[in-house]
Amino acid sequence: MSRLASAFAAARGSTGLVPFIVAGYPDFATSLALLRGFARQGVRAVEIGVPFSDPIADGPEIQRASERVLRNGDGSDQALALVEALRRESQMPIVLMSYLNPLLRPGFEAFLERARRSGLDGVLVSDLPPDEAPEIWDAIDRIELDSVVLVAPTTDERRLPALLARARGFVYCLARTGVTGAGSGYSGAIPERIESIRRRTDLPVAVGFGISSGHEAARLKGIADAVVVGAAFVRAVDTGSPEGATERVLALSGELIEALA
Repeated sequence: MSRLASAFAAARGSTGLVPFIVAGYPDFATSLALLRGFARQGVRAVEIGVPFSDPIADGPEIQRASERVLRNGDGSDQALALVEALRRESQMPIVLMSYLNPLLRPGFEAFLERARRSGLDGVLVSDLPPDEAPEIWDAIDRIELDSVVLVAPTTDERRLPALLARARGFVYCLARTGVTGAGSGYSGAIPERIESIRRRTDLPVAVGFGISSGHEAARLKGIADAVVVGAAFVRAVDTGSPEGATERVLALSGELIEALA
């Protein structure tokens, strides 16, 4: 059983937190401090985002964070370095969230092999549909990484089986259309969408996009298996002195965990 599967199975019936951070933002040391803090707080898992120059699914907060990291010359290597550093001291499940291009640049299979050796548990390739590039999906399976897939509010019921057949670890259900962070978009009926997913798979279901406070997270308590939060943490980094970034982010994650308890 993978670390992701074990973490969700051990907390069955509860709703956990899955924080997302951009690797290397605002710097490597702070990123690692945040991951260590999340591990101490007992989050369900973490997502580490690989910085990319054209993150079409991300809102302005994550876009700016990615741009800053890339200007410093960092990227996928730094993301795996964070995984390696954290894995020396924690068994918290880690998912790498990326667009396809940054993973193709170093050679996809070589990158995945290094990712597995680093202690990574899963990957979410946000712009790779499950019916495209079968050699990549086969490589993910062969290297024994979980492959997290996205289900949108606009996903057709007839499309769900193909998505869920590709899913490992957990299913990431988008709370609304649009990009990450605060904003509007079509959300539909989230509980009904989660129930539709559950009828077709035994995998846990996490919900993300647009969740930024304990109040918003609490609405999903007992409905989803986890809540994914990312842009709100980037905003917390940016709204004060760099020295206080870790404290601000962990205060927010603590608020979210308490709301879901």
